[in-house]
Amino acid sequence: MDKYIIGENAGKVWRLLNSDHLRKWEFSEIKKITGMDDAELGSAIGWLAREDKVQFELEHHNSKDEKAYLYLMLNVYI
Repeated sequence: MDKYIIGENAGKVWRLLNSDHLRKWEFSEIKKITGMDDAELGSAIGWLAREDKVQFELEHHNSKDEKAYLYLMLNVYI
């Protein structure tokens, strides 16, 4: 997988998250909707995280059955 494909996948994920910018998405939901495998989705999320475009939240911090949520990080520049 090259940087072009990772960037394209990041754009797809960002557009999905932006379609309902107040919603928190589960990894499995994003994977199902986009049709990406774990590596494709993970690299796309990493791209967005590196650009400070997404935030992550864990449902239960002390549980083995943690659900991770992903949502847009809104940057406001004044």
